[in-house]
Amino acid sequence: MPVSMELIDPFEVKGCNNRFAAKLRGVDLSLSIDIPTFDRIHQLWMKHPVLVFPDQTITDIQQIAFAKHFGDLEVHPSLAHRADDYPEIYRVSNVDKADRIMEPESSDWQYLELTWLWHTDSSFRPVPSMASILHGIEIPPVGGDTLFADLTAAYEALPSHDRALVQKLRVVHDHEAILAKSKGLTERDDKGVYEHLPPVTHPLVRRHPITGRRSLFLSPHTMDKVEGMQASEGRELLNGLIAHASEDRFVYRHIWKANDVLMWDNRCTMHAVMPYDSINHRRVMHRTTIVGEGPPTD
Repeated sequence: MPVSMELIDPFEVKGCNNRFAAKLRGVDLSLSIDIPTFDRIHQLWMKHPVLVFPDQTITDIQQIAFAKHFGDLEVHPSLAHRADDYPEIYRVSNVDKADRIMEPESSDWQYLELTWLWHTDSSFRPVPSMASILHGIEIPPVGGDTLFADLTAAYEALPSHDRALVQKLRVVHDHEAILAKSKGLTERDDKGVYEHLPPVTHPLVRRHPITGRRSLFLSPHTMDKVEGMQASEGRELLNGLIAHASEDRFVYRHIWKANDVLMWDNRCTMHAVMPYDSINHRRVMHRTTIVGEGPPTD
């Protein structure tokens, strides 16, 4: 994929995948971020919806402090995956709070395995999240990469008649639909403990509040149905859009290194984790999730 280089004082920025994602060096996230530094990061983030900050040795407190520059933080509805000391930290980890690899048949692991499906964080909320920041603490030797899809480019690449169609549609998103996509969770009574979240409806196309560009709003693991369509017809439409948006030309694949920190814009991307040997290898990630400005608009 094309790679371009540019130097923006004081940051070194290496763009990848047609500049949809970029690696940024020259900032230490363990330190307090002043206003000019924040403004520069935000400016770059609006150009590159996925920002990679390599070699960041940070604590949970420091990660939370950095995330709060962008807005208030969410607390995830899955109680088992919240950090005990800092509920703003969502533990994307196959290691439990006793520091043991989870049993693959446990409810907690079955829930986490659903991150292997394409999704957009917190799409099941009335106000979906603005962004997510993920700190890679322990990385498996093989697998566990994260794929990111550029939903703005995917929307703009649709034929004009398809863009006109999807702009009119709304989709029901439901947290319960996530659980239903796991055969292991569906077949058991104990599905884990979660806050109750009723279904919500969002436009299938949303406009970015900063850039003004339209993008598809896809979150395959929560999208339950298209309003006004027969179930089979709506599912066929959504599956076609998911297949389109996840084509290689729209996707950046991040191969993790320990202490990478990734920040991505949930208003114009979706992502998925690649499978890995979760029985024998640890994968420990800590995520902070930034509350959105308001309901998505088209």
